[in-house]
Amino acid sequence: MAATISRHVFSKMKDLSCPNSNLWKVAKVIQKRCLLSPAFSCNKEWESRLSEPVLSKINTDVLMSQLFIQFEKNGAATAVDMEAFSSKIADVHATQLYLVETLLQKFRKCSQAVSAIESMSHGVIRGYLQLNQAERLLPILQDKLNYGIFPDDTSFCLLLDHFIEKGDLESAVKISIEMMLQDDMTHNAGRLLALYACSKYLEENKESLLAAFTDDNKPQLDDDEDDYVVQRFIPMHNFDDHFDITDEKRLFGRTLDLIGRHGTDCPIHQSYLLIGLALHEDFDKLFGLLEAHIENPENCQQFYREVLQVIELSLAACRFKTETIVREPGSELKEDSEYNARHSLEEKESYIAKYQDMKAKLDETPLIDENLLSDTQELVTKGLQDSLQADIQAYRDQLNTWSEIRKQNIKLQERAFSLKGKQQLLDEKIKELTEKEELLNYFEKQNEISLALLRTGKPVEEVGEVDDTEYVAEPGKRGKKGKLGV
Repeated sequence: MAATISRHVFSKMKDLSCPNSNLWKVAKVIQKRCLLSPAFSCNKEWESRLSEPVLSKINTDVLMSQLFIQFEKNGAATAVDMEAFSSKIADVHATQLYLVETLLQKFRKCSQAVSAIESMSHGVIRGYLQLNQAERLLPILQDKLNYGIFPDDTSFCLLLDHFIEKGDLESAVKISIEMMLQDDMTHNAGRLLALYACSKYLEENKESLLAAFTDDNKPQLDDDEDDYVVQRFIPMHNFDDHFDITDEKRLFGRTLDLIGRHGTDCPIHQSYLLIGLALHEDFDKLFGLLEAHIENPENCQQFYREVLQVIELSLAACRFKTETIVREPGSELKEDSEYNARHSLEEKESYIAKYQDMKAKLDETPLIDENLLSDTQELVTKGLQDSLQADIQAYRDQLNTWSEIRKQNIKLQERAFSLKGKQQLLDEKIKELTEKEELLNYFEKQNEISLALLRTGKPVEEVGEVDDTEYVAEPGKRGKKGKLGV
């Protein structure tokens, strides 16, 4: 019996030593498991929210058709209806998601978009995740002008965890960049997941991301032919260094910069802050921190030695401008401001020389020689576990708050519809009384009525006969039919 067990254990150990074995594949799958606990998504609470009377009675196909009718008839739909529809997107077939996206575009461009409810964006994101269509969300999230989807903290966490679990680090980094563009890295779980995705992406794509810069890539106008087009934007001669960034490396660096600034005061976050500044090509701030570390290393936060290699590669990969682009008014390109914000070749060479002078001094300071990526993964795992219960409770409270907001908005909408109906009845009654008053006072205001009819462009003779019940004749002729006229 013992020998049998020993042979079984030995065979399993052999299986584990073979990279192509089934156990090895299972181990790799376990290694790629989601970082967040399944409890984080609060599926029971979400299903309980969908079972509320308002949402449980909704037929998704019918509501979708009614929303299209509202947009066609009134040019708008209420924020309450759109929020309710977003919560039921999981009931929509994946082949009909283009209709959902059409509704989002129509709502974004209507007058009610200013009243959009935060839970609408969360419902859209959660619905796409349940349909396993998260990839379709990326262009929607990146085009906020036309779709207006702004993820909340929990939505960012769910998206990041989904792409990390699938091993799609590129999409996870794009979600992290969206967090950066919203300038919100204060949520602990979201920031840690973004740090995990960016650190893994940097490790796997360091060569391509930090490839030496060789091409000027200056924006060019097509000189073959003069095309006169409508100017659809006001040329901005300044570069905000945030929303205007289009370069992949600088966007990635800006994201790491914000993660490092909002993170805890530790060598890992300090290291990614320096890496972010290097990739973002903000060398003045970078060298300021390095000089402070050289002058007083005891009072400055330590960082990992790997950072020095990334800084060196970033300097080599820094894009420079050969000239400042100045165009005629009306012929500016959107890319001009970003190109003009680059460092010149002389500035790049001076930064490289300055770093070479600093490198020997940095090597003499106390730096951490451990592996940055492995320590980062440990930090992320521990940080997510420590904040799990607080994040779950915050999400539950948020769901309850959204439910209360919906109830209040429904009451306000019902009251608005009631007031609108009463107003219509009053308008109709006033119109009816006004017409009767005109008939009763016809002969006293005959000239005014005739003049008003003439102003409409219709001859007075075109007015038809008046019914006996409505016509009031002048004294002495009552009881006879007549025609309105002079």
